[in-house]
Amino acid sequence: MVLIGEIYDAGFDPARFPALLERLTGHFDASSAFIGWVDEERDAGFQAQFGNDPAWMASYAETYHQHDVLLPHLLKLGEGDIATAHDLLQQPDIRAGVFYREYLAPQAIVDNLAAVLVRRPGISAHISFLRRGDAPPFGPEDIARMRDILPHLTRAVFVQSRLIRDSGLAQGYRQASSVLSGSLLQLSDDHQVVELDTDLGRLVGLRVGEGLRRTPIADAVRATIADGLPHAAELTDPAGEPLRLLCEARPVPRDRFADLVSGSATAFIVHVTLIDQPRRIAWPAMAALYRLTPTEARVLQDAVEHSDLTEIGDRLGMARATARAHLHRIYAKTDTGGFAGLTGLAHRFAMAGPADG
Repeated sequence: MVLIGEIYDAGFDPARFPALLERLTGHFDASSAFIGWVDEERDAGFQAQFGNDPAWMASYAETYHQHDVLLPHLLKLGEGDIATAHDLLQQPDIRAGVFYREYLAPQAIVDNLAAVLVRRPGISAHISFLRRGDAPPFGPEDIARMRDILPHLTRAVFVQSRLIRDSGLAQGYRQASSVLSGSLLQLSDDHQVVELDTDLGRLVGLRVGEGLRRTPIADAVRATIADGLPHAAELTDPAGEPLRLLCEARPVPRDRFADLVSGSATAFIVHVTLIDQPRRIAWPAMAALYRLTPTEARVLQDAVEHSDLTEIGDRLGMARATARAHLHRIYAKTDTGGFAGLTGLAHRFAMAGPADG
């Protein structure tokens, strides 16, 4: 059945849902349709509609949601349940309420066919169709048609939820990588580039869809994939400057679900760190932790940033003997015993992200 194929096409591509809802609206002789779900576990969610007036949808969200007399009945439905609202809308107390008088009646809504696609802890999804004007209410044949396609709609929701979650994770990995002064390179089983950060591709001459060529970074990537250990590479950037990189690879567990998606699947994620990129030190945090005075904090930062002890006093406008005294108090408070230990400790306070400038 063509309609079933369209349901699964939409499951893999959310941009297809409005067109799918248009088809389903015709399938049920309805005026409009809405589908929505929230997956708290995967931090995913989606909604799409067809045929609804945007102004009325906005007024529902802003004003009438709190008066929705149909919502409690929908929330009582279990997964796989289907219900219509025509009989409920004939009740005098419903017709006398604000939701009917100000929201349903002005739109000439005569019935709502709703189905719960998913009702589980952390995830819920439903689809609904409206009939307006002189249209008859939904009948048993409409419920039967809904029951035929409901399992497929439910599977499409799970497919889309999974894809949204995985897309969000990939974006999170990319953001985390950029914050940590590095870049991500994703490779397939045969070492084809599946995805990479734009800046990294420009620096090392890699493109999506291409294989690893015989270059220093490619050799380092192959080595880290082979033995699981970090490997460094030295090359020249497009400006002719030396560029030193550290590559660390992690295999991605295979998931047969991924084979349903077109294109090469990611088998390895390689984190590429720019070795020579300066890092910011959290000086205030370090000073607070070791209870340094404001002057000691200034001496600490100056000493580490300049890697020079003899000129601290000159740079900070104090006698050299005074600067040395502050420095020795810093050694004592941090229990480092000397400048080498102090420098090593300071770099443990490196902040996420590259240095400014």
